[in-house]
Amino acid sequence: MTQLNPSFEIPGYRIVRRLGFGGMASVHLAIQESLSRPVAIKILASERTPSDEIVRRFEHEARTIARLDHPHIVSIFDVGRTSSGQIYYTMPYLPNGDLSSRSLRDDPQRVLEIMQALADALGYAHDQGIVHRDVKPENVLFDKLDRPLLADFGIALSASHQPRVTREGATIGSSGYMSPEQARGQPLDGRSDFYSLGVVCYELLTGEMPFQGADSLAVALAHIEQPVPRLPVTRRAWQPLIDKALAKQPDARFQSAEELLAAINVLGKRLQTPPRMALSRWWLPQIERFIAIPRRTRALGLCLLIVLAFAGLVALLPQVPQRAAMSTNAPTAQASATDNTPTPPAPADAAPAPPSAISAAAAATSTTPASAGEIAQAAAPSSAPATSDEPVVAKPAPPDALLKQAADLLARGKLVTPEGDNAAARYLSILHDDPRQRDALRGVERLLALLAKQTSAAIAAGNADVAAALIPQGIELAERAKLADGRAYAAFRTSIRNAVEERRARRRDPFDVAALQPLLPLLPALTRLDAKQARAVQADLDRPASLLGAGGTFRDTDGPALVIVPSLLASSAQIERPFAISSGDITRGAYERFVDASGRGASPCRESQRLFARTDGLSWRNPGFAQADDHPVVCVSWDDADAYARWLSQRTGARYRLPDAREWLLLARPAGTGTACGSSNIARSSGAGARCDDGYAQTAPVGRFEPTTPGLYDIAGNVSQWIGGCARSGAAACTARSFRGLSWRDDDHESNLERVGTSAGNIGYASIGFRLVRELPVLPKSR
Repeated sequence: MTQLNPSFEIPGYRIVRRLGFGGMASVHLAIQESLSRPVAIKILASERTPSDEIVRRFEHEARTIARLDHPHIVSIFDVGRTSSGQIYYTMPYLPNGDLSSRSLRDDPQRVLEIMQALADALGYAHDQGIVHRDVKPENVLFDKLDRPLLADFGIALSASHQPRVTREGATIGSSGYMSPEQARGQPLDGRSDFYSLGVVCYELLTGEMPFQGADSLAVALAHIEQPVPRLPVTRRAWQPLIDKALAKQPDARFQSAEELLAAINVLGKRLQTPPRMALSRWWLPQIERFIAIPRRTRALGLCLLIVLAFAGLVALLPQVPQRAAMSTNAPTAQASATDNTPTPPAPADAAPAPPSAISAAAAATSTTPASAGEIAQAAAPSSAPATSDEPVVAKPAPPDALLKQAADLLARGKLVTPEGDNAAARYLSILHDDPRQRDALRGVERLLALLAKQTSAAIAAGNADVAAALIPQGIELAERAKLADGRAYAAFRTSIRNAVEERRARRRDPFDVAALQPLLPLLPALTRLDAKQARAVQADLDRPASLLGAGGTFRDTDGPALVIVPSLLASSAQIERPFAISSGDITRGAYERFVDASGRGASPCRESQRLFARTDGLSWRNPGFAQADDHPVVCVSWDDADAYARWLSQRTGARYRLPDAREWLLLARPAGTGTACGSSNIARSSGAGARCDDGYAQTAPVGRFEPTTPGLYDIAGNVSQWIGGCARSGAAACTARSFRGLSWRDDDHESNLERVGTSAGNIGYASIGFRLVRELPVLPKSR
């Protein structure tokens, strides 16, 4: 790469060179000077004036990646604007290239590992309500440990926020990897990502795309119309996975990452254990070479092989009569033996006993729900009378009779109970004698589907005891029928997992333990079915108590990032209960969403509290200087801040409010006076401080300076903050509100802890913003 002289600067970063350039953005290698580490900076392209649509897409990408924390998803470090006003974000520098530069045709195990990592990453993103929509090799990067990381969520679709970034009916993405519904411009969900991942898998295995065409339109039509191509014979074990991933209809594909990962795990076991009739590694390439021979040459070769085989058969013909004679004498020799002669033991390769005898013996020792007595009772009575010197042996019912009984029990709802008199017992009895009996296997699959439906309904209704009894029965049924690695059992697990996730999603408040109590009886059964999900449910139950005791962070849906003030810290300041507070000031972007939703108008705004301060035309949209969405909102009145808190409370179900003076002082004390050089965004006025430039003439992005304990940004400097309550106690009507702390306008002659001001509640200022307290519930004491 040639050295680049960029037309922009980013404080704290030294641009080294440009790594790549696309239609939307350029990527640069830079050095983060504070940590002396290389980073990649993605910057919105400046060769042309970006449209609002492109800006929204870029900002959406940054916000999307910032929400995702997964070992196989590229993270971001920082978001901001360059000196020329371009939007950028920084991420790790990954020098090992992307997946498109690697050839893995001869390394199926590595393909399997990459598929597993990407499927897990997509499943995590889907759990967060995000669809990637552009899964392709160029968007899979490798870190220094050579781990694959999914990148470029620039066109990702969030379930909670789905802006139209294309015109109605238009498509977005890479045509070679588009799902049929994406090519048609239809609504998408996570199953579209699984389709794209299937295309990537096919390409890795073969070195070619499954669907090709003269242009992007032809390729898109091929995805819609053409059947799934066949893999080479050396990769035939992958075909079922490819067929399902590339199914034209989303309902026929993998329905979740768990289902896809289960299929990948099954495939991994098959690849590690070659099938009984598998050809050697040497012969398979020879067959492929033979297939590649021209048709005429191949036909001559086959004719020659046929002639040689016929000649060998003729050479063996004289030996046939002699062998036939030997075989005809064998019955005579056996017949000459008397009844009193003991029968010699059967050789190891002797033919098995008749089916009826095997069934009766198996029934007598069976551990399946259907005992020998039950099978004899279900069988038709024998017409042959029993003799006095022969024991009576109960004959098992034929498969057709058991299938009919199972269907009748199924229709009466007797799936797995009562014991011995249920459809599962009948199907398992058949499979005991013939493990591959097709109708019985289909019956078990129907049972698993019905059990999944009943279990999911019980979870949704809060009947955890019922669900806890049904789950082990489904597991045992699948294991006895040897279907634990099959699609029906995977669907059973997926259905129950989705029901549990829906139950978890009902809890809008992460501290609402009562909402999760109905899942508590499920944990033992859920551990057998899906240990990962069971751990997640248990963590949900344990997390509130641990957070309240030790502190931590969390976020309500649509709410700001919150820092929990531990019980011990709150009690030390004689605050009755623990609380959470937004880690930074409410941003301009967050306030704009509130205005768009509520229609609230702008309050009058003053430049400062000076007598002759400018007031004309100022508002939160235009405070007199440029702001980005990640800057703290200013020019909002106390009434505006209170209205925002009430609106957010309605959206989240939790109670948000402005902090009171005691809460604010508790959190501001660790920052001290807030006048140390480089510790906050304030105006420097004299002495050495005058030469300490923090880089911002007005507000800085929220979180640009180092946080204080327990993880708060800008508690000193940047903007002063509105305080809850009335500035003058005892008044019949509150006419004055207070604010605290230094702002970008204040100099180092004042102390952050002592800076207090008052104002009317309906006026905003260009130097005052706000942060919010989120009240926490009092949890029941553990027994």
